Amino acid sequence: MSTDPLYHAWNCVGYEHVKTEVVDGALRVVVAKARGEPECAGCGSTQVTLEGTREVSLRAVPIGQTRVYLVLRLLMLRCRQCHVVRQEKFDLAAPRKSYTRQFAEYVLVLTRYMTLQDVAELLKVGWDLVKEILKQDLERRAALRSWKGVRRIAIDEIAVKKGHKYLTVVVDLDSGEALYTAEGHDHTSLEPFFKRLEAEGAKLEAIAVDMGTGYRKGIELYAPKDVAVIYDHFHIVSAMNAVISEVRRGEQNRLEGEGKRVLKGSRYLLLYGKETLADDPDKRTRLDALLAANEVLHKVWLLKEDLRTFWQQENKETAAAFVQAWILSARALGVRAVSRIARTIEAARTYILSWYDHPITTGPLEGLNNKIKVLKRTAYGYRDIDFFGLRILFLHQTKFNLTGV
Repeated sequence: MSTDPLYHAWNCVGYEHVKTEVVDGALRVVVAKARGEPECAGCGSTQVTLEGTREVSLRAVPIGQTRVYLVLRLLMLRCRQCHVVRQEKFDLAAPRKSYTRQFAEYVLVLTRYMTLQDVAELLKVGWDLVKEILKQDLERRAALRSWKGVRRIAIDEIAVKKGHKYLTVVVDLDSGEALYTAEGHDHTSLEPFFKRLEAEGAKLEAIAVDMGTGYRKGIELYAPKDVAVIYDHFHIVSAMNAVISEVRRGEQNRLEGEGKRVLKGSRYLLLYGKETLADDPDKRTRLDALLAANEVLHKVWLLKEDLRTFWQQENKETAAAFVQAWILSARALGVRAVSRIARTIEAARTYILSWYDHPITTGPLEGLNNKIKVLKRTAYGYRDIDFFGLRILFLHQTKFNLTGV
């Protein structure tokens, strides 16, 4: 065999063909280095003596369905300067890898269009080998990404396993890319992110986050001191919806004690907004009847609807007056659950009003969460959380049937 097929098929430069054989259905192409003056792989000295040869077998790009192994016949050399026996160097594979660099590139191309399991079955290798190649590539690409232009971010958590296993995810709100993932959902999970952000010289301006205290503590400890923190309005409205559900349950239990069942089947009806019910006269009629039958529930529902208009005020000053009036109205109602959320909103007033300086939300993260769920479902879960996090960082580049899982 000439050296042309070695070069064009397997990118094998500087080697000479020795022989080709078929063993267990696989093609073994034995090659040796084109002989120049041998040198020590450690110090580069040419003061060496031959101590024999050894063969190194590397998985190479297949020919059709036929597995191919490049078998390198290498010299074992004793260096008279190092006084050590070493095999001669070769560059067809990364150190301590059983496959060529070209084979790794081939695997990466396949993972763009196929699942990891499909790639493994096609190439007749273990699933873990395909995962190893993809994970190393993702780690390399993640390290090369620049965060210098990051200005506005959103932080949220996702559940990755049963038993309260969470992953913190940070998204660049301007590019839509996931920047960072870390296991856990407390303040310590954010420390590496903010350290790298500072090291890269990013001028962070605003952070959208939920009302949990864990991330806020992480922001206070590690984020730039002048960064604006905005509590996401979706989480605020969601918290109010939880309150109205709690009040409904309390009123339902009270009425059932009196032999009445007027609130049965109304759980989701109370969570609808006015604008949603406008196109559904039947639901609107049922809601009106429900609210007319229970004064407490009616007042709490009106508070919920008022709160949703907070983000529609003309300016920050008007919004500040609005939220103060809302807090007073909520307290005046005298319902424990409502008073509790009034205290929460009062304590978070600065972060809520910051929306008028930086109108951002964690909404893009919610959209990413849907893709993450598909990724997790397609892979039937992930045992390697670090690998799962790396996959999330490049979800924006994924073709959605979610290939390469």
